[in-house]
Amino acid sequence: IEAGDITLLDTFDMLPFANFLSLVPGVPRAQFKEILENAVSRVELVDGRFAQISGFSYTWDPAGTPQLLNDDGTVATPGTRVVDVVLDDGTVIVSGGAVVDGPPLNVATIDFLAQGGDQYPFRGAPYTTLGVTYQLALANYIEVGLSGLISAADYPWEGEGRIVQLP
Repeated sequence: IEAGDITLLDTFDMLPFANFLSLVPGVPRAQFKEILENAVSRVELVDGRFAQISGFSYTWDPAGTPQLLNDDGTVATPGTRVVDVVLDDGTVIVSGGAVVDGPPLNVATIDFLAQGGDQYPFRGAPYTTLGVTYQLALANYIEVGLSGLISAADYPWEGEGRIVQLP
């Protein structure tokens, strides 16, 4: 987006669908890797499934095998693009492409993806809708969390380093 004032209408333009924030509890780590593999599986096609994330960082390799899913959301061809996943607290989820054993994760997402939209492999996992649209959450964050100011220093054009694409 261009520099300048952001209006409430701008947030609707950025996030035009009626998607609600949702929580999917107890996602096994291997499934979480599959979810991220899905996010980078069709990046060359720019089809909208590339994930916007927070709370963790990951590294992916476009030279890896893209994950392919069956119609029921099960993996037909395992992906090898996701190399490393680390939570903000330092917990390693994936290292060198291998899932690290540990407790399941609680994943915040939107109801569209929790329901399997864009082939996100949540596979019918139970989820709780939090009662706020992602557009309203963004507008509230800008107004309250950022005091209405989105600075280039805090949000550089090249990103914050949460998602790293290997050359």
